[in-house]
Amino acid sequence: MLSKIKNIIWCLGRQKIRNGEIDSVVTLLDRLILYNSGLASYTTTYKVHWTAHVLLTCFIIACVLQIIALFMGKDDPDRLFECFSVLSFCAMGMLKLLSLRKNHRKWRKLLTQITILENTQLSNRSISCVEYQSDSEDSDNFSEHISIYTKKFRGTSIVLTRIYSFTAFLFILSPFAERIICEIRGVECVGYPHVFPGWTPLDDFSIFGYLVTVLCEVFSAVYCVCVHMAFDLTVIGIMIFVCGQFSLLRDYSSRIGGKGRQCNLSMRRDERARFRIIRCHDINLLLVNSITELDMLLKNIIGVYFFVATLTLCSVAVRLKSEDMGVMQLVSLIQYMCGTLTQLFLFCRYGDAVLHESTMGMGEGPFAAASWCLSPRVRRDLSMLSAGMMSQRHLRAGPFSFIDLPSFIQVVRAAYSYYAVLGKKE
Repeated sequence: MLSKIKNIIWCLGRQKIRNGEIDSVVTLLDRLILYNSGLASYTTTYKVHWTAHVLLTCFIIACVLQIIALFMGKDDPDRLFECFSVLSFCAMGMLKLLSLRKNHRKWRKLLTQITILENTQLSNRSISCVEYQSDSEDSDNFSEHISIYTKKFRGTSIVLTRIYSFTAFLFILSPFAERIICEIRGVECVGYPHVFPGWTPLDDFSIFGYLVTVLCEVFSAVYCVCVHMAFDLTVIGIMIFVCGQFSLLRDYSSRIGGKGRQCNLSMRRDERARFRIIRCHDINLLLVNSITELDMLLKNIIGVYFFVATLTLCSVAVRLKSEDMGVMQLVSLIQYMCGTLTQLFLFCRYGDAVLHESTMGMGEGPFAAASWCLSPRVRRDLSMLSAGMMSQRHLRAGPFSFIDLPSFIQVVRAAYSYYAVLGKKE
């Protein structure tokens, strides 16, 4: 596990220079999917590594054992909440893995669009002959914008990877550390320690059966966390890319007419403005298509996740109130709740950023262009571009909610409401 985490942090933290250029967001995402889910060369071919099949088998077995334990503990509320809180996290990992594997063509198409757009912006061949410097205007510098949001994604990825890794490490270690603490204090311990609260029939046969079960649980926990990291960082990376591109588009479209210091009409200025309008339209259209495809991939999964996160936060709060647990179990449970909130907040935070960055208000983007130094025909084209870039772009979470900060507050309030109702019944 430590070597896997080391490889993940290494592939995120290093800056591989090729011809003076830093790795793009897509290159980082390809490595994330490769190291976490076992899908090699995700952006070019679809191939699953054999170790991923082994880990997936262990993961499915662990989930089935947890489902059996959930039904066996239906008469014990504490056991029921314990099984549900962990099983919900594993179930979401299964849904995310299913999306990465079943919809790999859609994910690949989305990442390919991002690659083409970035390569076009970074390539010198994309500069038209109609571009020229006038009014002391600086040349277009797309690489600076791309570098800014790439560094932002790299920093976010490193922090989130460390949070997930530490949470997984503490979650796996806590049952065994709690057993050692009980032995030191002389407290009687019932049964063997396990990573997951699942059904453990092999414990009754021999110590070898117990070791096999624990090994399967450890592999399942590591693989589940890695799948969550691959999916979450892929989605967050695409959201950061979209936000960065809309920021680039806002700056570029505001310079369609130059700086506007010369009010006389010019054929060369009109040709340059027309070229920039076409280019802004192409970028905006590609970004809108990317958001639409991402929305189709996320809508059902995030909708289910909002519901599951609500119940998970509620069950964890009930366990914190009703159960008598050790120090390590308490720390692990609190960190698990904080990890769920962090995961939920990041989705909503960057979904909210996509909503606001995609909106071009008055005085922004093409509305801020120096239209007074352009001919009436070009101004009409500029008005059409402005109208097309005004619309807000939402990312949906199910049929009724959106991925934004108000939805995050709504989920937390709903979880507290469920907790308050259960607390009154007790």
